[in-house]
Amino acid sequence: MGFSSMIILCIIGIVFKEVLTLPCLSTDSKTKFEATRKALREVQTSIDERVTRLQTDMKNKMKKLDGDMGSLQTDIKNKIQKLDKDMESLVSDFQKKQWRKYNGHCYYFGSEALTWFKSEQRCRQIGGHLAKIDDEAENKWIMDNRIVKSSHWMGLTDLKEGEYRWSYDQTLAKYKPWYSGWGNKGTSYNCGLMYNGTYTWLDYVCTNSYQYVCESHICY
Repeated sequence: MGFSSMIILCIIGIVFKEVLTLPCLSTDSKTKFEATRKALREVQTSIDERVTRLQTDMKNKMKKLDGDMGSLQTDIKNKIQKLDKDMESLVSDFQKKQWRKYNGHCYYFGSEALTWFKSEQRCRQIGGHLAKIDDEAENKWIMDNRIVKSSHWMGLTDLKEGEYRWSYDQTLAKYKPWYSGWGNKGTSYNCGLMYNGTYTWLDYVCTNSYQYVCESHICY
């Protein structure tokens, strides 16, 4: 029983007590007394109904909050599972020994096709960076050892038009074996791509998806 209901019952009890101490009641007094009792019962019923509605509203709000929390937990769980799956894939690549050693550095050949920016991000995640290619011998070794025979992203960019730098250390590129007519294609072509079937390079659209080659100074 709620606090308000207890108050109403106390009031009714006091009224009863006072009435019972009277020797007798007139018809008019009885009518008024019954009307008062009815009014008090109606007040009590109204209060009980309001309390019930409040309790129901609170329950509904708690259910909605529980639902929202459950949805959030599911979303977080799905994201963690996806991240775990990605990491499992990377571990699998390590186990397949896709890091290959050349001249004191190690190279990882990504088999999935990604944009230049996502390729750089993936290389950083596994402890490397998109390859920095310093000379003809390194360029030839990388192209000859690709797992997927296609064009590959490397770490060369000219985000400042015509100024080609390596993402690893931001040094200016000196060795640049461009395919004929490439190397100055304009502001939409900012990322270095090792051109499939040749030992030459293209400056290409960064948002296109290709395989990629990472480089690390620490070999596993």
